[in-house]
Amino acid sequence: MRLRKIQTLNGTLVSLLLLVTAIFTASSLAQDNSAGRYRPEGRQIGFAVAREFDERIYEVRTYDPEPDVAEFSAAIIFYPLTLSFDPPIGAIAFVPGYRASKENYEWWGPALASLGYVVMIIDTNAPDDALEARKNALIAAIDFLKNENEVSDSPLNNKIDTNKLAIMGHSLGGGASLAAAAELGDAIKAVIPLSLYCCELGQSFAGDFSSLSVPTLIITSAEDTIAPPATHAKLLYDSIGSSTAKIYMEFATGDHGIVANGGPDLGTIGRFTLAFLKVHLDGKQNLASMIDSDMDAELAAKFSTYLTNP
Repeated sequence: MRLRKIQTLNGTLVSLLLLVTAIFTASSLAQDNSAGRYRPEGRQIGFAVAREFDERIYEVRTYDPEPDVAEFSAAIIFYPLTLSFDPPIGAIAFVPGYRASKENYEWWGPALASLGYVVMIIDTNAPDDALEARKNALIAAIDFLKNENEVSDSPLNNKIDTNKLAIMGHSLGGGASLAAAAELGDAIKAVIPLSLYCCELGQSFAGDFSSLSVPTLIITSAEDTIAPPATHAKLLYDSIGSSTAKIYMEFATGDHGIVANGGPDLGTIGRFTLAFLKVHLDGKQNLASMIDSDMDAELAAKFSTYLTNP
């Protein structure tokens, strides 16, 4: 049995979990996350979105798997605590940006898992891994999640609907997520590049994603000086074919790190991301209005550009 560190975001169950763990297995360690390493704003965002969307809110747990793969070095997995009769749920793999680590994005875990998604945030083999290596890491992460679904001692055993998979990435990882989506094709149902950097460092984008069919949500900022939208996010958005469902969200303010821990408007980013996932992973078309361009003036004022297709 593999060693796992298991935690919970709900302090009321800690004593019971510790007792069960002590009696039945030495393979996990339960503890309360709420005042620990996991950022509380993610959980708060999840609660707020669940109330707005009238969605079920899940207790969230985490564990650190020990991936024996060549493409990435480590991972943390956030997952919702489901009941035995619940249907399998969607899963998302996330790759960091250049010189960043999984710890820089921890708010995403509880935000998305609170509404019923498994979220795996990986560390690349080296912080300065290139775009190609990050692309390969995301593809391997999807395979890893599928495998975890088959492993009897994994908390994800038979919990993942492998027809509901998505990938995400920030910066160079965002560019890698589009490249991985093009390669994975219909093996995934959504891709979400965040403040994406178009290509290998120092190079210019010369290709196109006209054949990409995966629903795509691109989030960026007009004030991003590391990956200016005109030569990165917007350029790649425009290269995606017109038959593909795609959204381009360009915030009026915020730097390259707007999607990382401590970003200036994580609530809005989480809201749109969760609506997009609910529509494209779970088929909840009643939430499609939450991501269209017809929004109130206060919300619209947050964006310098907001485009949808169709």
